[in-house]
Amino acid sequence: MNFFHRQAEARRASRRLVAAFVFAVIMVVIAVDLVIFAGLSFYQGTQGYYLPLRDWMAVHPGTVVAVTLAVAGIIAGASLYKTVVLSGGGGLVAQSLGGVRVSADTTDPLQRRLLNVVEEMSIASGVPMPEVYLLEHENGINAFAAGHNPSNAAIGVTRGALTALDRAELQGVIAHEFSHILNGDMRLNLHLMGMLFGLLVIALIARTVLRLVAQVHGGDRRRGVIIPVAVVFAVTLLIVGYLGLFLGRLLQAAVSRRRESLADASAVQFTRNPRGLRDALIKIAAHAGGSRIRTLEVEQVAHMLFAPGTRRLMATHPPLIKRLKAIDPRFDVRQIEAARARLIGRPRSHSQPQSQGRPQRRAAGWPQSGTAQTRGDVIRPPEALVIVQQVGSPGTAHMQSARKIRESLPETLIAAGQRPDSARALLLALALNAPGEVRELQIRFIDQELGTVISAEVAGLQDEVDRLMPTQRIPALLRGYATLRQLSREARVELVSCLNGMMQRGGKGGLHSYVLRKLAQVHLLDELQPVRTGHALSLRVVRGDIQVLFSVLARHGHSDGVEARRAYEAGVHHLYPRERPAYAVPGDWARLLDASLGRLDRLAPAAKERLVEALLKTVAHDGRLTLGEAELLRAICAGLHCPLPPVIDSDA
Repeated sequence: MNFFHRQAEARRASRRLVAAFVFAVIMVVIAVDLVIFAGLSFYQGTQGYYLPLRDWMAVHPGTVVAVTLAVAGIIAGASLYKTVVLSGGGGLVAQSLGGVRVSADTTDPLQRRLLNVVEEMSIASGVPMPEVYLLEHENGINAFAAGHNPSNAAIGVTRGALTALDRAELQGVIAHEFSHILNGDMRLNLHLMGMLFGLLVIALIARTVLRLVAQVHGGDRRRGVIIPVAVVFAVTLLIVGYLGLFLGRLLQAAVSRRRESLADASAVQFTRNPRGLRDALIKIAAHAGGSRIRTLEVEQVAHMLFAPGTRRLMATHPPLIKRLKAIDPRFDVRQIEAARARLIGRPRSHSQPQSQGRPQRRAAGWPQSGTAQTRGDVIRPPEALVIVQQVGSPGTAHMQSARKIRESLPETLIAAGQRPDSARALLLALALNAPGEVRELQIRFIDQELGTVISAEVAGLQDEVDRLMPTQRIPALLRGYATLRQLSREARVELVSCLNGMMQRGGKGGLHSYVLRKLAQVHLLDELQPVRTGHALSLRVVRGDIQVLFSVLARHGHSDGVEARRAYEAGVHHLYPRERPAYAVPGDWARLLDASLGRLDRLAPAAKERLVEALLKTVAHDGRLTLGEAELLRAICAGLHCPLPPVIDSDA
């Protein structure tokens, strides 16, 4: 199952979830109605006017409708309220569990190792660096990913996971969580959290009524029959409320178990190393704290966790043994006992990472910043089918490359990405055009929009940014997003506005700068507006946008106009085999491409898969791939929300 199939499956699961939620709400509303109507009928009976329940409902149709709408409105309102609160991003979920954000400049070796692993995953998968949170007081081995999309995602890890897992095992757990980020599971999980709160709200109201009744009963015992009736009513309502909780847990279990199995498989594919994930699960089975989360909010996030956070009747995860055997068919349960013995006998210092602090700046064999690559700026692309399979599914080669890139980034830029203000300046410096008149115009615009202090900081980073290798520029951009989220919303909106203005002042050239500005724009807007709406479009209605997209891509990948036209035809023929829009490169291509990508992003997953296949036919038409083409392809895929890992030379 590739990225596009997983996205389609997530959409189907979301539709099934909504249908199941509507059914659950109907069941709860009916049950609550019956309790309320029975109570009202009984109360009238105490006044000498008793009617059977059915007759009472027939006599009071207005009350029946009003109560039904009120109960349904309370459930829907509570669900909507929770959903709106969660739109703030995955960091809110982490904070509700007691998580503390891990600072980018931490000197703690365990936290540094965690950040390094997450950053490598981010570079390898082509998505922004998520915020990282540590559940400091949780000794069980567990983790989770939360958010609406990769741009507002957060990853949480327990202290037990940091101290008990080695780097390979931690990498397996983080790969599992990144698969949730890439597969579209996080949005589904947040929707489920909102729905669960709606179903639970009746029980919460019943608890409140019971507390109020207890206070009244303790202060005044002259209430006659009212107090006993109120207690019976509240207890009955509480029981009905727990019916909603039961149905919510059914939803959790139904949605979560399959997605967790899929995430395990994706994590193994991600790292190509089943040992890390397998050994992490073995340690959970052997660890004294298991995977337990002690906070009271664990029930609401049970379906998000890497492993079960609490014991419950309807499990949200497949059994550990089943997961282990799916990863490693040769797994033997005796390995758990061996792991338990090692954990008991292991000295405390063994939990520390093997290398403390930051690794050497340059990995062996990695080119220095500012030098030309030995093979030039042209690589031989893998087969188109291979690249399509890599969308949202990076592999071992991407992980190895990501680690080298992370270790090669200059210290100056690393430090700049650790503070919100300097991270903003770094993003703008990366988005500048090449040195020249256009760049000076852009810096003056930054000064006008954001102030002299920020423009001066941008200018101060230019030389270091200009020395970056092309392969380092996008990772340098992506790693700063977790820090940028610490800016106020107003500051982030101003930053997007500034990027839009820079794009308008970018001129007709500057492909590399356009790519970085586009990536920055996409991810910032996704973070600011995480909930996207709109019906899916078909390829039939976006022919004009296809013409713009493929014309721009073909022209930037070929210096010869004839070859560019042939490359255009090769790709567009895959989408429109009979009648195709004519090749024509627009003069204002950057602005038109932005608008076209906004509409093409509304294609259904199956149509996006065909579109990416066609794009690859265009770029691979001449059997070569320039770095400019590769970067533009990644920016296009980011605009389509199909994260593409770095394209790796198939001959390397």
